[in-house]
Amino acid sequence: MTLKDLLSENLGVDDEDVWENERTPTPVRCFAVRLHSMGLSVREVEGVLAWLGVDRCYQAVWNWKEKLAETQSDPPTAEPSRVAVDEKQIEV
Repeated sequence: MTLKDLLSENLGVDDEDVWENERTPTPVRCFAVRLHSMGLSVREVEGVLAWLGVDRCYQAVWNWKEKLAETQSDPPTAEPSRVAVDEKQIEV
């Protein structure tokens, strides 16, 4: 999955009250939550946001994740589902 595809995905949150009184734009929050759901720690997500010029603490990322815990879908999966490692085939 490319970065462009990842950024274009939407978490599909219908309830805008979830984001009430937030100073960070919604696409940035959705991107941060998606990064966390793909396996990055909240501190790693904080580092990615800092690299992109968004100054937020890891606690803010954790709060966003908690607010969206029930609404986010499973992270995207890689294709193919089988990988060859040292000439042996395993199921992922």
